[in-house]
Amino acid sequence: MMNISSVSGSSGVGSVGRAEPREIAPERPAAAPVQRGEDQLELSEASRLLARLRGLPDIRQDLVDQVRAQIEAGTYETDEKLDVAIEAMLDDVESGL
Repeated sequence: MMNISSVSGSSGVGSVGRAEPREIAPERPAAAPVQRGEDQLELSEASRLLARLRGLPDIRQDLVDQVRAQIEAGTYETDEKLDVAIEAMLDDVESGL
């Protein structure tokens, strides 16, 4: 078996010296209170538009599909189409008189 002795030759236990008093720093005066400005919020036009869109009712997909089918079939009637048809009919009636 090996004999391990102290590396530095000391016994490993040293004496503890007496603590020296330190000078305490004087108290600093209290800092002035921090003055904060008012918060501001600027909204872009895009954010305003999105807010309006969120307020719209949900899309009725069944109605959209029905109108699309009528447009594709040529059977969708609009006020403009009816006005054109009435004007054409009146023109025909007047020209026949």
